[in-house]
Amino acid sequence: MRIAKAVCPVTVWLLCAGAAAGDLTICPQHPYYFRDGDRHVVLVGVSDRSLFAIWENQKGFSWRKYLDDLAAHHLNYVRQDVCSWGELLTPLKYPAQLANAAWPFARTGPGLAIDGKPKFDLTQFDQSYFDQRFKPFLREAAERGIYVELTLFEDFKGRAFSQSLYADENNINRIGLRPRQATSDSSLDNPRLMAIQHAYVNKVLTESAEFGHVIYEIANEAGGSRWVAHMVDYIHHHPAHPGRLVSAGEQTTSFDPRRGKNDIAVKHRGGGGLYATDSDVRDHHTALLRFRVDRPVSHNEYFLFANRSTDNVNFPRKMMWADFTAGGHSNFYDFTFWRGTGRTLDEGQASCTPPQEILRGGQYLLDFLTQNAVKFWVMTPHDELASLAGEGKAFIFTLAKPGEEYICYVLGDGPVTVSLCLTNGVFTARWYDPKRGQFLSPAQRLEGGDSRVFHSPAFRQDIVLYARKSGS
Repeated sequence: MRIAKAVCPVTVWLLCAGAAAGDLTICPQHPYYFRDGDRHVVLVGVSDRSLFAIWENQKGFSWRKYLDDLAAHHLNYVRQDVCSWGELLTPLKYPAQLANAAWPFARTGPGLAIDGKPKFDLTQFDQSYFDQRFKPFLREAAERGIYVELTLFEDFKGRAFSQSLYADENNINRIGLRPRQATSDSSLDNPRLMAIQHAYVNKVLTESAEFGHVIYEIANEAGGSRWVAHMVDYIHHHPAHPGRLVSAGEQTTSFDPRRGKNDIAVKHRGGGGLYATDSDVRDHHTALLRFRVDRPVSHNEYFLFANRSTDNVNFPRKMMWADFTAGGHSNFYDFTFWRGTGRTLDEGQASCTPPQEILRGGQYLLDFLTQNAVKFWVMTPHDELASLAGEGKAFIFTLAKPGEEYICYVLGDGPVTVSLCLTNGVFTARWYDPKRGQFLSPAQRLEGGDSRVFHSPAFRQDIVLYARKSGS
């Protein structure tokens, strides 16, 4: 049985705020975007990947409030780890944050794991995990119009392996693994390990089979190329698989998501450089363009504070627009804002909703598309069509259907002058503020031609030029 789908009475081509999430598929005519029934979908979201481990805690975090906050800002995309395969000591170190840590595997013993509790039996499942966490979350996310990317696996390096479920001291299954082997190509030669991993995938697929709004991601920044390819193929041919979508990729795996049989290519930082400055956003935008190979591209992980990133809360909004104008989908991920400032896991602060600058950044992007009935799915990146001049350092990214519709995202401080190549015809153009979600000027009517010049109002950080052929 599928989740019921709501139809927007105003337009059938965009995911409307409040519409339930139904069956997510790739649009056959426009393979960089998704469809849900009659609606075309671009994914934009904010996530805390550890949700199933945090769930409800003593510092005010609630999984339902988490979903409510996203839905209130019209966001439609989250990425969640199905479970934590490691960090068994973290709940002991931060008991207030992880007061209700849980796993999908039964803790049967004999013997105690590194956290002092019974060892896991990785061949047996704790059904309560699926009945009380996994399925309720998927069900309520669908009701709020939120699509869920489920990350199935992760890998471990160095000392972290001793805290993983794979380590022999934490389970009774005698897998005999060493660090870096859990998702390597050598895993394919370990029958005991593969039986455990296959049974786990079987369970996840079976428990989620009734939901059509799910993407299955093989692993987080892990996996040998043959192992990832095997898992993609295993899910695609699994009898319990409900015909849904598989994502794979990321910068630290040897699997190339542009050439494999995965449905969606995932991009993290990789060749895009560090995540801190406007130049880094430009570099990532350029790198994301190289991932557009006949399938959707999702930038499903970027953050503040971590990995030498910035603490500027405006940064996620900039990345969302840079992803969108590269023809991609965007998910801000941070394990921080629901637990404090983000510099450490537990700073004695209450859990909190992410800053409004982050939530509104995604909301105003999606609202811009909905309220202007933008046919984004027929548009493609065309950075060559626009250039700019100004006193400061700024960049411009353009998504367009030449001759019909143009979205030019200007990153930096202005005013600036934009030169945009238009075809013949009559166009209207307006300046949009992505920070406040409103147009800054009335529509300007002009004749098209080889190149037209637009002078922006003064602005800080970013601005959008939106041009559309009259009557489109």
